[in-house]
Amino acid sequence: MAVRIQVLGSLRVWLAGAEVDLGPPGRRAVLGLLVLAGGEAMSKQELVDALWGELPPRSAVNVLQTHVKHLRRLLEPGRPSRSGSEILPHVGGGYAVRWDAVEIDLPHVRGLVAEANEAQRDGETGRAAALFGEALRWWRGRPLADIPLLATHPKVMALLAEHRALLARYGDAMLAIGAADEVLAELAEAAADQPLDEPAQARLIRAYHATGQRATAFRLYQEVRERLVEELGVEPGPELAAAHSALLEDGEPLPAPRSALRVPRQLPAEPSGFTGRATELSILDQLVPRAGSYGGAVALAAVTGQAGAGKTALAVHWGHRVKDRFPDGQFYANLRGHSAGEPATALEVLTRFLAALDVPAERLPADTETASALYRTLMTDRKALVVLDNAVDVDQVRPLLPAGPGCLVLVTARDRMGGLVALHGARRLTLGMLEPGEALELLARVLGSEWVRAEHEAAAEVAGLCAYLPLALRIAAANLAEDPGNGIEDYAIELRKGNPLAALTVPGDEQIAVRTAFDLSYAALPAETRRLFRLLSLVPGNDIGVEAVEILTGEERAGPMLDTLASAHLVEQHAPGRYHFHDLLRSYAADRLRDSPAETRSARRRLHEWYLRGADQAAKIVYPHMFRVPLSVPDGPVPAAAKENAAEWLETELGNLVAVVEDAARTGPRPVAWLLADALRGYFWMSSRQVEWRAAAGAALAAAEEDGDLRARVSARFSLADLGFRQGRYREAVREHTGALVLARRAGWVEAQAAVLGNLGCVYWQSGRLPAAAARFSRGLELSRRAGSPAGEAVALGNLGLVHWEMGDLSGAAGHYVRALRRYRGIGSRYGEAINLSNLGQARHARGRVSEAAGLLAKALALHREAGNRAGEAETLGRLASVYCDLGRLTDALDHAREGLRLARETGEPRGEGEALVALAGVHQRVGHRQDAVRRYRQALALLRETGDRYPEVDALIGLATATGDLGQARRALALAERAGYGALRKRAAAAVESILRA
Repeated sequence: MAVRIQVLGSLRVWLAGAEVDLGPPGRRAVLGLLVLAGGEAMSKQELVDALWGELPPRSAVNVLQTHVKHLRRLLEPGRPSRSGSEILPHVGGGYAVRWDAVEIDLPHVRGLVAEANEAQRDGETGRAAALFGEALRWWRGRPLADIPLLATHPKVMALLAEHRALLARYGDAMLAIGAADEVLAELAEAAADQPLDEPAQARLIRAYHATGQRATAFRLYQEVRERLVEELGVEPGPELAAAHSALLEDGEPLPAPRSALRVPRQLPAEPSGFTGRATELSILDQLVPRAGSYGGAVALAAVTGQAGAGKTALAVHWGHRVKDRFPDGQFYANLRGHSAGEPATALEVLTRFLAALDVPAERLPADTETASALYRTLMTDRKALVVLDNAVDVDQVRPLLPAGPGCLVLVTARDRMGGLVALHGARRLTLGMLEPGEALELLARVLGSEWVRAEHEAAAEVAGLCAYLPLALRIAAANLAEDPGNGIEDYAIELRKGNPLAALTVPGDEQIAVRTAFDLSYAALPAETRRLFRLLSLVPGNDIGVEAVEILTGEERAGPMLDTLASAHLVEQHAPGRYHFHDLLRSYAADRLRDSPAETRSARRRLHEWYLRGADQAAKIVYPHMFRVPLSVPDGPVPAAAKENAAEWLETELGNLVAVVEDAARTGPRPVAWLLADALRGYFWMSSRQVEWRAAAGAALAAAEEDGDLRARVSARFSLADLGFRQGRYREAVREHTGALVLARRAGWVEAQAAVLGNLGCVYWQSGRLPAAAARFSRGLELSRRAGSPAGEAVALGNLGLVHWEMGDLSGAAGHYVRALRRYRGIGSRYGEAINLSNLGQARHARGRVSEAAGLLAKALALHREAGNRAGEAETLGRLASVYCDLGRLTDALDHAREGLRLARETGEPRGEGEALVALAGVHQRVGHRQDAVRRYRQALALLRETGDRYPEVDALIGLATATGDLGQARRALALAERAGYGALRKRAAAAVESILRA
């Protein structure tokens, strides 16, 4: 039986197409060392030294022999017990792996490199580039990446150097044939890993130059030169100097092309009646980067000052005034430095900014450092304005600073931002009160010039009593406008009366004038509106809709009251039907509510339970097949949108939903925290909103552990395990799932045990441990049946189908898919139905039932689009394209393949990308575009070998063999197709072998 070994990445072994579980790290290390020995024997002492160092245990040799014994059993399961090993023989007192007895990725890669070198010597640079690229695609990561104790072994380090050399050769060849755009990302990554490697940096500069990004190339040269001088005390060598000279000879640097850039427009609406601040506006105007600038640091300004000074109004007004000078977009984030709840994290803001830059949700980094680096990279060649409003301190702002010198960052904060000024060169503008004349002008804009002129002295007094602060002035003007029967003099008298009282009731309050204006506005409201205003301070998120306000207050007609508050400038309507208010007003409203603890508790409970019922309702519609904790909350109203457009409601309210989880974890009732987080888990999974997912699951776990509720702890750890799996952190996922399983057994919760086993099986399946995955899926199916859970049965059956598919049992796979489909349809899960229809369609295609496959896949595609599952849509598009190609519908095949490839790359799904590439290659081959077909087949094979998806891999091998006349590839494809039972592919592979032999 054929044995295939991978060492370029994590150590993996396949026996007859099925992956082998090698066992503990020590055993894996033994095999890794022997493979890297290149077929030469290693003595027992050499192996012991490599594994244990200078102080091995007395049992080291016995342990080593035991590892070898187990490896022989795993690699040669049918070998008689007393016969010699063909793969891992005993040689001269040591052991060796016979390279000629197994298929190893390393010698294959070296063969490709040798062939590429020969092509390059013959002047075939294009062929050399393709072969170098193919060799690189066999590298899955650091050699023996999953064996930390060998990380610094000399042979591993030598392989890393070999990889760097290969990447350099590939980069040079691709630059030589004019394909810089295809290799730019790899060169940028290599240069980042080797900041002082001059050839690597020069190669990247040449690539930027070749793709028209000369501004970036100039800037990179300056950065590398400064680094060399500062760290090594040397000037750039000949390669860097030559790259720089080529830039200079090509004229002035050009801006990067903007045709492919998305242009975010995130500034809030321009504040009405903005007045004054001419000096500050002029200073900001001077900071705008000049056209054609490509050197220097990003421009920074910090607008600081006390609350109510109009910092946000100035920033937003100026942003609208100069937005045309930032053609690549305007970014805005409220950092919530002084709002209720926690300030915004840098990762939260980076996630929103990266989404605006077209980074798919599935590819958003889950840590601040990586997200910040990606943000800086994407902003490098943009000319954009970034407004960071209401910052806490410099640490919150620093990860949000872009790298592009064409960008300007405007920060507003109460803090003086000394670190931003000292370390980053920010220009600070301290915003104080308005000038008296400007304050009168603001009043006149609202009240009319004639009225202010008629009562000039009283208006001047009102402005002074409001401390010339814009927020207080706007509220005062709104109060006067609402009651024109009273004069400005009357209002001034009221303000004079209010100040001493405010000073007594709020000792040390910096905003006495503002508080007095609030008092007068608040007192003028009807009683029910005052109550609504007070209760708004309980809103855990940044904004709220009318329906939620009605739940919070128990009032049936909150809309008119919200309009009254908006007219008095006590809240702001920032979107149709949605409101938020200034943090000072929130604080004022909270102060007014402190004397009503009973009302506070009941209002908060009403709002929390309403959001919980909404999430539960949406979950039943969008992902009914997913296991969830049974809801235990009193019956009551459910958000209308959660019933009518559930997915859209979840997206709109997500910020509030996560805020409710965190609020409930802090203030109670704690069950709301874990129940709501559990209801959202399916949405997090489908949308890949990983930042919000971690926040909700973490808060839920804290609440569950505080209360000691076993089921709650199962739910929270289950969610964290799913998140780890989604992020590819399999060890974390296994640890959390195992913990959840132990707790579920202690609680006697059979349905949860089934769900955990199913998801644990998915982790094993994804990491290639198919027997372990099948065992857990089967046990989960048994438990779901015992618990009477059709949803659990559906998931387990679908997963068992996938395992049987990968084991080559097509009939068994199809049977499981059909049974899963019945249950998914029974519970109304379009999401689950679509996945299993697509998988069944692939199985039918594999057995040659092409027309039936086309029908199944077309239905699956429609359902995926209906459910909003973009990853499933991408995968199904590729599969359907292959079917259309076999049916001769080449135009349809080409359209589906291209769309599938685009969508797969957006969603970060290598399986879908691989299948789309196979289909695209097939179309190219049918229409005679041989070189394009070969290139696409090789790209597909590199991806599919990594994902382990055998059917499209065999399809690609047949196509590549046919296109290149490679008999070895054709025979390998035939053997794989026969072993897996792919009837249609077996016939094609046999025909390919026969055709090549005849030729």
